[in-house]
Amino acid sequence: MADDARFAYLQARLQARHGDRPAADDWRVAESSTDLSHYLEAIRRTALRRWVGDVNHEMEPEAIERHLRAAWRDHVDQLATWAPVEWRPAVEWLRWLPDLPAVEHLMRGAKVPPWMRADPVLREFAFDEPQRRREALAELPLAPVQPQDESAAPQVVDGWLEEWRRRLPAAGRDPDGELTQSLEAIRDHVETMRSSDDTDGRALRSALAGRLARRFRRGAGTATALFSHLVLDGLELERVRAGVMARRLMPARAEGRSWA
Repeated sequence: MADDARFAYLQARLQARHGDRPAADDWRVAESSTDLSHYLEAIRRTALRRWVGDVNHEMEPEAIERHLRAAWRDHVDQLATWAPVEWRPAVEWLRWLPDLPAVEHLMRGAKVPPWMRADPVLREFAFDEPQRRREALAELPLAPVQPQDESAAPQVVDGWLEEWRRRLPAAGRDPDGELTQSLEAIRDHVETMRSSDDTDGRALRSALAGRLARRFRRGAGTATALFSHLVLDGLELERVRAGVMARRLMPARAEGRSWA
């Protein structure tokens, strides 16, 4: 993708965000905390505070999870407003990523756990009858993840990807293959995580983050930089979530928690 003047404003803002990422020492200080309150205090001294908001040690795990998913959606929506208009639909579609596992759970006809009925996204189609779920989802923004053939097994991630590709602007879809290469790197990462015998995914996630950071720098001023930045943000949030939830659910566990 050739540099486009319309990305200049976006790149400047992304560069500022990118430079504000926590350093290894910031993570080390936060993750040395075995207490959730101390962990959150350390997180709030960095740019990571944008993820945790009012999260505290007294919140129920389900409420914390809802907050983190909402924080991601708000973050994606903000970055979408910075992007050139024709790229906004594709950027906005990333807001649903944290909800996809739960959506697939429901679309496979599984039981509705109580927490889903309190979730502002999932409760719109978390009915006990699978057919009602399909009918309700068809009227919602997430409808494209549902297969048209009701007899087909739901492949929510594939449906999400197909819709994301459809939302890419035709004029600049991916002429030099950079977005496709980034997507393949992410899919390879997921498959490696699934097949790895390593119980700690930290090294694999760090390797992916390194590749995405290089793509961000190499693709400055293009959509590659934008999507690389967003995936890096997703990895960052995933790490914060692991830190928060491990300390909320397993407060007595020794340090050495997995970023998984």
